[in-house]
Formats: sequence, structure tokens, C-alpha cells
Amino acid sequence: MNPPLPTPCVSVVVATFRRDQPLVDTVRDLLAQGYPALEVLVVDQAPNHQPAVAAQLSAWAAAGQIRYLLSDPPNLPRARNRGWRAATGEIVIFVDDDVRIPDPHYVASMVAAFLAHPEVGAVAGRILEPSRPPEVVRHRVGDLGWSGARRPGFGSPVSGPAYSLRGCNMAFRRSVLEAVGGFDEGYQRSAFREDADIAIRVQAAGFGLWFSAEAWLYHLSASTGGTRSSEIDVDNDVVANDLRFAVLRLSWPQRGCWILRLYLSRVVKAGVLRGRLWARHRAFFAAWWGLRPRGPRDRAGGRT
Repeated sequence: MNPPLPTPCVSVVVATFRRDQPLVDTVRDLLAQGYPALEVLVVDQAPNHQPAVAAQLSAWAAAGQIRYLLSDPPNLPRARNRGWRAATGEIVIFVDDDVRIPDPHYVASMVAAFLAHPEVGAVAGRILEPSRPPEVVRHRVGDLGWSGARRPGFGSPVSGPAYSLRGCNMAFRRSVLEAVGGFDEGYQRSAFREDADIAIRVQAAGFGLWFSAEAWLYHLSASTGGTRSSEIDVDNDVVANDLRFAVLRLSWPQRGCWILRLYLSRVVKAGVLRGRLWARHRAFFAAWWGLRPRGPRDRAGGRT
């Protein structure tokens, strides 16, 4: 008889911002998982909810079914760091606050990927969107290409090595999060590219990435809350965060290809189509100047 497989403790972190019923549905699906050693942490960045939602979250917390944490001001990487640092699991899973997880073996599938591949530090799960056909590639799931324009294919049905991660469905060994220092909190609010950023740092630290088609969920892209909240300027955030990723994490000449695509596509093309060319242009150069290397006198408060 084969010995039973180990069941490492798993923590699932749900960072949330102004979501109500989608958040409740997400947590309810997690609590229905059949995994025996599971904790669920909700990291709330805006704790004002509809009365029924607030009551449900309070009831779950009081019963010890979830751990409810607050994180302010809103910043997705900061909320995720707050969650994993408070977690007790050897494996930490991150899901968005607007996903549905019909498969009761979702967590077990994530764990199985880590057990089968001890060389990997992080696992990307399969992402399906009910209103769209699955985004599929035959090879190199998560490969964004030299300019960031390639479709990453996280809806693919076959497991294999991954080349990046997507934040709504990803998992890490806790020891790896500690080794790389967690998420980069310099990514603004909606934090576009913070998932690709940590994927690069995990690989630079000597760990592999794996894509598990068995660890699947539906990403609903809820129409309100999250990055769709009116107080988050997602258009400018995307420009600034994409530029930050290119400057900090890519080497020439890939950085040049990435920045050229970013400016032509997200600044010029999208700016003209949405009537926000000047706003995006300003966001691009504000982010650019903010990322410039500084000399000793500048770092000390003077000017170079």
C-alpha cells in the first residue's frame, strides 16, 4: 500500500476592495473546499459593505471560518503582503474577490502541483471567463513575449511549465515569498504587472514556475468594485505600472521593445480612442521620471 500523501497547511488570501456579493460567493466556494488543512484570509481594503454582506463576513469571522484583516490605504500588493505574512500555511494561494470555484478539489490540485514538482516556487492555475472562450496556447503558458503583447494562454487545458503568473489564480510556497520579499508595493493601486513582477523575481531566485490546468476557476471580472471602482484611475495606473515593470525587471533590448509597445499602444492608440491622450502621456512621463536612477546628492534630498 502506498503511504498517504502529505497534506501541508494551505492559506488562501483574498484581497478585496469594494466588493459585496461577488466576495461572499468567492469565500463561500473556498469554505466548501474539501481540503482538510485550510485557512481563508480576507484582506479588506474598504470595510464598508452592504448590511447583509457585513453580517455574513462577521459571522464567518466569529465562527473562526475566516480570518478578517484590514489593509489601508488601498494597494493590492500591500494587501497581499498583509495576507501572506499573517498566514500560517506552507502554501499560500491568492485569488481575486470575484471568482467562482465550483471544483471542491481546487486547493488539493494546487497542493498536488507543488508535491509533484518540488523545484517550483509558484503555481499558476487555469483561468476561465464565463463570457469568453478560453485563452489557449499550445506551448509556453504565461509567455508575454518581448513586448508584452503576446496572449499568455492561462485558459489552456494542459499542465506544464509556466513563464509568468496571473494574480487572480496563483500560489506560492511561503518560503519562496519570504525569499523574494513578497510583492513589490511600488505598483500603484490596481497593481497591473505586479504578478509578472513577482514571477520574474521567483525565477531569478532559482525557482521554477508551473501551470496547473487542474487548479481551475472562473474569473467573473465583476462590473463594480475592485479596479472598476470610480476612485481608481485604472487607465493611468496601467501605464505607470507597465512602465515600472519594464524599467525594473527587463534588460535591454527587451526593455526598449516593451516601452515602445507601451507608449504606442496604451498611451497613443488607447489615449486617442478614449479621448485621454494627454492624461496618459502625462502618466507615462510622470512614471518615467519617478523611476530614473538618482545620484547620491539627489537621494540625500539635493539635486544632481
